[in-house]
Amino acid sequence: MGNWRLWLGITACSFLILIAIFGPFFAPYEKDYVEPTGYYYNSSDDFGFYTSPYPPSKKHLLGTDQWGYDILTLLLYGAKYTLFVGIGVAFLRILIGGSFGIWLGLSNKEKKKTKQSIFGLLGSIPAFLIVYFLLVGITINSSLSVMELVLLQSFLMVIIGFPGVYAATYSKTSELRKEQFIIATKALGAGKLRILWKHILPHLRGTLLVMFVKEIILVLTLIGQLGIFNLFLGGTIFRLGGGDPPVYISISRDWAGLIGQWRSFVYDSQWILYFPLLAFIFLLFSFYMLSRGIELKHKSTLQKFPHI
Repeated sequence: MGNWRLWLGITACSFLILIAIFGPFFAPYEKDYVEPTGYYYNSSDDFGFYTSPYPPSKKHLLGTDQWGYDILTLLLYGAKYTLFVGIGVAFLRILIGGSFGIWLGLSNKEKKKTKQSIFGLLGSIPAFLIVYFLLVGITINSSLSVMELVLLQSFLMVIIGFPGVYAATYSKTSELRKEQFIIATKALGAGKLRILWKHILPHLRGTLLVMFVKEIILVLTLIGQLGIFNLFLGGTIFRLGGGDPPVYISISRDWAGLIGQWRSFVYDSQWILYFPLLAFIFLLFSFYMLSRGIELKHKSTLQKFPHI
């Protein structure tokens, strides 16, 4: 039952990674291309003014936004920020939190419980609140470059996310440490590093892989939440003037940023919002199917080999 989910997740995620890497090469226009506006005149009865947003057509498969930017082009260029930041932050969370959790979980000192409780408490604080209030004064109209803001935002998401990974791996390692085969290995004189490499990591490999994919989903969800509140990955441009309503623009054009800056079009020119929204939902769905497939495969392995 889990195989089709796993293969579907692998296929969809591989497709998205290819888009993130090679998307700009297949974009129909340059990233900064704007469809011009002007007058048309065919006859005395057929004349007028054409302007963006343009609906989906052969020229613009997904249409354009209110400024004339091609939506498909923006999605292909912005995919790398959304996907690679999600994967990178999740990997660092697992690497840092998992390393601390496994190493300290192997220790048999009661004072380690205090550290575990502190990390568990930090992991219970809503990540959105922390990131939002730390970045709201930095991200909007920032003097930092896009890459500097991406690195700063990624760093904060790693810091607030790894305590939860730590708490989970610490608990799992503490349980494994009490197993008879671990106790017997210690009695035979095996050191902590050997126990870690030969026994703990093989048992936690499947669990860590599932946690990694789930962390990707959590990071992407956090990026989406921040985007709804106009904190876009890579920075936000805020414009106000001329009697127009305030406008928030995503600099990197990541998918969550496009959703955030275009959410007002839910009532008019819906294609502007719906296409990036569908792309982001497909992204979350792909990693969910991958996570679920890995989890079911891991459970089936444990049922066949309960000693693993």
